[in-house]
Amino acid sequence: MAYAILRTKKLTTLGNVAASLQHNFRERPTLNADPERTPLNEHHGATSTDQAMGRLRSLLPERRRKDAVLAIEYFCGASPEWWAKVDRAAQRAFFDRSLAWLRERHGADRVIAATVQYDETSPHLAAYVVPLTADGRLSAKDFLGGRDKLRAMQTEYAARMADLGLERGIEGSCATHQRVKHHYAQIAHPAKVPAITEAQLTPRTFDAPGLRGKLGIGSRTETPAEVAQRLTKVVHQALHSIDARGATAAQDRRRATELARTAQRIRQQAEAAVKELVRQVEIHRTRTNQLLKIVLEGGEPLRNLQQKLEQDRLRQFEEHQRAQAKEKGRDRDDWSR
Repeated sequence: MAYAILRTKKLTTLGNVAASLQHNFRERPTLNADPERTPLNEHHGATSTDQAMGRLRSLLPERRRKDAVLAIEYFCGASPEWWAKVDRAAQRAFFDRSLAWLRERHGADRVIAATVQYDETSPHLAAYVVPLTADGRLSAKDFLGGRDKLRAMQTEYAARMADLGLERGIEGSCATHQRVKHHYAQIAHPAKVPAITEAQLTPRTFDAPGLRGKLGIGSRTETPAEVAQRLTKVVHQALHSIDARGATAAQDRRRATELARTAQRIRQQAEAAVKELVRQVEIHRTRTNQLLKIVLEGGEPLRNLQQKLEQDRLRQFEEHQRAQAKEKGRDRDDWSR
């Protein structure tokens, strides 16, 4: 089974929004991203943090609550195994539909930026929505609502992706809506497909509720269709547990491989940085030695040059004094006449 995954995060300060944007625009080091695949990433609405922050500020009302949510960050993704088996056209359709769905739901002008990221383990879409209502208020509640509205939104989103082979993500499965805690409990305990016994095939009899049941009146026996539905549910739950365990194990292996690659890449970058630092130190040492040699070997010429400069300044000063004295003598002669 492959799931459509939709998550939201509320950002309440300009610093929170900027830090998140810098991460998704790869304007700060991102250890879990492969720099060789980063050029494949796509940007919509804005191509940098500064541009996206400019769009955000243009929408924010001048007067707002101190604790107001300034932006909602959306994560739109799918199960890792889905990405491994679909072609580029299906991936393109997933991202186009995700962005179109957000714009239709919240308004195209409210979606200030979106990035499609191919450089992490599983491709996904990160989008930023300003929760600005029609009457000019910031209200994440109007956009996301409570838990029930969020569940309905996730169901609506999954329905858009159904023909791509994706089901509603775990808040449970599409059919049973089981919670994440139960999902991982199934993974932790080995599951076996139960053997169908003759007793399970036998239709069950149910007593009527209340007094009628106590009197043995109105009892009901399962129909063949109900028996089949009951057994199908038991088998489905067991198979789902097996599928979940297999998918999680595969994802863990991929993550371990990705972490190993990241560690290797960081080690290589560190080695390259050390080599460059050693090279710069050697260059600096060489230049320092050359300068020291010039100073030591050229000490006498430097002193001679300084003496010559001082003699020139003294000669210029004496010439200036004589010129002033001559000018004063000329003035006295003019006065005596």
